[in-house]
Amino acid sequence: MRARDALKQALREEFVPTLRAAGFKGTYPTWRLPAGDAVAVVSIYAGQYNEGTYGTFDVMMAVVTPAWSEWQADDVSGIWGSPTKPGRERYWDGIARLTLTPLTPTNSLYDWMINSVKDAQTVAHQMTQALNAGQLANLLRLTNPDELLADLTTIANLPPGKVHTYGWQWDYGPHMALVAHAVLLSDHGGPELEAACQRLEQWKDPDPARTQRPSLLPETAQWARDRAARLAEERQSNHH
Repeated sequence: MRARDALKQALREEFVPTLRAAGFKGTYPTWRLPAGDAVAVVSIYAGQYNEGTYGTFDVMMAVVTPAWSEWQADDVSGIWGSPTKPGRERYWDGIARLTLTPLTPTNSLYDWMINSVKDAQTVAHQMTQALNAGQLANLLRLTNPDELLADLTTIANLPPGKVHTYGWQWDYGPHMALVAHAVLLSDHGGPELEAACQRLEQWKDPDPARTQRPSLLPETAQWARDRAARLAEERQSNHH
């Protein structure tokens, strides 16, 4: 039996029931939970090298929100392309993206390794323990718009280069935390949004070489202002 097949089978004992109990639906390798306007996603990703009974895996978790999906679908993002359709959300569509971390840290590039069929049982149990040790609860907490905004505000205010210490994944550099903050604040508008937009327009990366598409920051600032204004007009129109 291949490693990924052994893990898929072992996950049915504890891991999947734990997700089901929290309200997630889906089948291996991805489960989703709609929560208000947000969607929580948990996915198993197999590493590049999986042969026979050997395998490496990551458990990726994310929260997808309407504002972030709208920004991704707009040409201004120019990074991931159009997000998937509702009900098909992926880890990569998330504004909050995290990995399930083993309770005992490893030195591997991948969080979870299997060397035998027996290992699959152990790893599946350890994954479930990690879920129950607060990491699933943290993911569900971030589906609350107020909690998500509070965390993202904290992340956006960290000094440059410190974003990764908060545990979120920013593949394109720490400036993406500022982008996400402005995008999320476009739901609300007001002085907080304007301050976030100005920070985007003024921000300079200490390592300019890692900033992809520098125009992304001011373009996103204007996108967030325009979206906030449009939503305000829609709310006013609906009110009357």
